[in-house]
Amino acid sequence: MAHQHKSLPYRPALDGLRGIAVTTVVLFHLGVSWMRGGWLGVDLFFVLSGFLITSLLMAEHDRWGSIDLLGFWTARARRLLPALVTMLLAVLALSSVWTLASRRASVALDTLSALFYVANWRMLLSDDAYFETLSLPSPLKHTWSLSIEEQYYLIYPLLLSVLLAITARVRGRMKRRRVLAAILLALAAVSVWRMVALYQPGTDPSRVYYGTDTRAFELLIGAAAGVLLGRHDFGRRTTRPGALDRFAAWAAVPALVIFLAACVVVDDSFSAIFQGLLAALCLIAVIPIAASAGRYHSPVQRLLSVEPLRRLGLISYSLYLWHFPVIVFLNPQRLSMPWLPRAMIQAALSVGLAYLTYRYVETPIRRRGFAGLLPGRPAPSRVLAWCAVPLIVLGAFLMPRSAWGDTEIVGDTSKIASTPLTYTPAPYVPLAKPHVVTLIGNSIPDSLAAVYPQSAHPDIYVQTTVNDGCDPFPGTKLIGGEPQQITPQCRAWQGRWTVPITNGKPSLALFFVPQSFVSDYQLNGRTVRFGTPEYARFISDSLTTVRDKSLQAGAKKFAVTTLACHNLPFADVNKEFALINQTPRVIWINGQVRTWATANKVPVIDQYGFLCTGGYHDKINDAPLYKDGLHFTEESGPIMWSWLAPQLQRLIR
Repeated sequence: MAHQHKSLPYRPALDGLRGIAVTTVVLFHLGVSWMRGGWLGVDLFFVLSGFLITSLLMAEHDRWGSIDLLGFWTARARRLLPALVTMLLAVLALSSVWTLASRRASVALDTLSALFYVANWRMLLSDDAYFETLSLPSPLKHTWSLSIEEQYYLIYPLLLSVLLAITARVRGRMKRRRVLAAILLALAAVSVWRMVALYQPGTDPSRVYYGTDTRAFELLIGAAAGVLLGRHDFGRRTTRPGALDRFAAWAAVPALVIFLAACVVVDDSFSAIFQGLLAALCLIAVIPIAASAGRYHSPVQRLLSVEPLRRLGLISYSLYLWHFPVIVFLNPQRLSMPWLPRAMIQAALSVGLAYLTYRYVETPIRRRGFAGLLPGRPAPSRVLAWCAVPLIVLGAFLMPRSAWGDTEIVGDTSKIASTPLTYTPAPYVPLAKPHVVTLIGNSIPDSLAAVYPQSAHPDIYVQTTVNDGCDPFPGTKLIGGEPQQITPQCRAWQGRWTVPITNGKPSLALFFVPQSFVSDYQLNGRTVRFGTPEYARFISDSLTTVRDKSLQAGAKKFAVTTLACHNLPFADVNKEFALINQTPRVIWINGQVRTWATANKVPVIDQYGFLCTGGYHDKINDAPLYKDGLHFTEESGPIMWSWLAPQLQRLIR
């Protein structure tokens, strides 16, 4: 049944909370060093959304006795889609010119997943780690959170309708609401349990970070609060606060301080965040939300209603949409200047685009429907609105085929070999029985395993024991003379990286020599300089450690790879990238690897000899070799495996 929908009373302090939440996220993505946990602002948005949507739906149910599902979904689409579509069209246009050709197909898929609100699962299944810092991020990586919210908007009203029908027999309105809130909290507890159960310290947290099932508790906690408090908070204004009003007003400031402190001190390496702490922070976030929505105009409401925060909250949705593409496209290589002025330009442009989108897209459509997009021209407005989504789908199909502009962001173009790299594999003959091969190392073997064509090599089953940016041997990497912090996740992995080998009993363990060897290291408080005899011993000892642990864990044989040459972008602003790009360093490391391998009778698979003949190659068989200068593409990965798999067979025999 269609209902005449009535909005909740306006509470400017809620916009102030939105302003705080989006500010923490933007500062985090800008790279502000002291905002290490700014991504928690998304969690504040989740709890707030659960609270507001439930308060709205409960008010509708109290008034009409049911929930107009179609009306709700239509209102949500009209509220959220226009700004999203505007941003996606802009990203498609810019990606046609400014995105690596090898990454355009990936960005096109990101666009479609964002449009259809499955971006969180797309990012997860594409192995696009949220906290990855070495590869170039997608300009749409941030849309994962919008997808979780929209999935909630799709499923939750159905769930709430069912729960309201089930609890209808409970006598007394408040008792009925308490039972309903208890059910929602029980469901939230299941989601928390999923996060704790699936999270493995020492490994990438993307599964629990992106998963709808592991993030639902944040929205459900807000929903439970909406059931219990929404009717009270959005009641008539009062100057005589009750006990609940006084508690919320008193506790809101310390609760908000605790939450903001977490945004400063908690980063992704803080394992407790995925082991229950995030749920505790969401419960804490309920307090300032309740105080901001409350009928009593408390001091905290006045604080959060200050005009700059309120106005920032009004454009928070559009600001969230625009800030990440702006940061990605105005990267250090395109905007070559110190970090602070670049960040100020990125922030200012993001705010400007957000305001324009709010003023000329969001507001007219929210007030007058799609006919309000072009003032005084309702028919063209509707045509423009209805053509936007098909245009995005068409653009996502055509964009990877674009030949516009100077599309490659590369390092030193003089390093690119003049002769093309080609490889024609011999027919592959499977071995008589299957074998397991374990790849050990960082994100490179991880990305290579992700594109392994199992059907082409049915006799070899690939497993990994990997951790991005983490070494399976002792030592602290130095970049620019500064020790790089070893995270708790890395330390945990260093203590358990042999577990997959013990479980899998591979016929071969293959260690991918890490790019970290290009840097100086700190051992037991002493600096070991690259290129010295002491550093050569460090490489030898590290390889021995990995070999011995692999064989002791159950691997039947052990082999190593050489390092390939690379041409990473942004080497002028990233000291580690600059070292990785230095081919003489790579050659020296490979020499030490071969010396150790010869002395220890360990086979070597020569990536450098295969990929770097005649210099650095950006393509193989005319397919992009790397998607970001470092990791193999979906096109080059199978070619790489057609070269690698026969060598694995030879070593296994």
